[in-house]
Amino acid sequence: MLLPWMPGLIAACLMTAALADGGWELAREDASRQIRVFTRSQADSDYDEFRSEMLAPQSIDTVVAVLRDIPAWPEWIARIRKVKLLRHDGESNWVYVVYKLPYPFKDRDTVLQSVLQREAKGGVVTIRSQAVRTLPMPEQDSRRVHLYELQSTWRLTPLPGGGTRIELSGRGQPGGYLPSLIFNYNLADEPQQTLRLLRLMLARPKYQPRK
Repeated sequence: MLLPWMPGLIAACLMTAALADGGWELAREDASRQIRVFTRSQADSDYDEFRSEMLAPQSIDTVVAVLRDIPAWPEWIARIRKVKLLRHDGESNWVYVVYKLPYPFKDRDTVLQSVLQREAKGGVVTIRSQAVRTLPMPEQDSRRVHLYELQSTWRLTPLPGGGTRIELSGRGQPGGYLPSLIFNYNLADEPQQTLRLLRLMLARPKYQPRK
């Protein structure tokens, strides 16, 4: 007999094995929060990419509500200093984002297009974000480096018996001066911090489904 939490745990173990087969290496693990972060090198870049996963007891609708609350991004997504919604069209958003970096590196900014898709069968939700050039940067600051090669994906899978498996992956070029050795060494910290804070956001009453 399976306990309510076991299907999610089994799925996470299977995913971990699949990631290992794809050249991914476990870089960070927070067992108490059920968070894992994997990284691997890219054939066409000196900068690594990452994949991360977390199991959450909240429903997929609660997770989507947090992810779609754009003004709140700076509260929990690592390194985001400020955001500004530029355009909204159905399930697509264009958002100006400023990322803060530690001294002596310059802050980065970009315009992201995010598109939400929900599978009719299975209820899986995917949110893909990519830097675009179709909209100009609304702020011009010589102290910032513009990012044009950046993409990330949230994949949300409802678990049997409730809860959600949350996956976040990303890759890109940091632009400007940022040695790959420093970038790769710290890469796993950001998704781990993001998922830790996301877990706290998911508990806020404002994101719970109305009864």
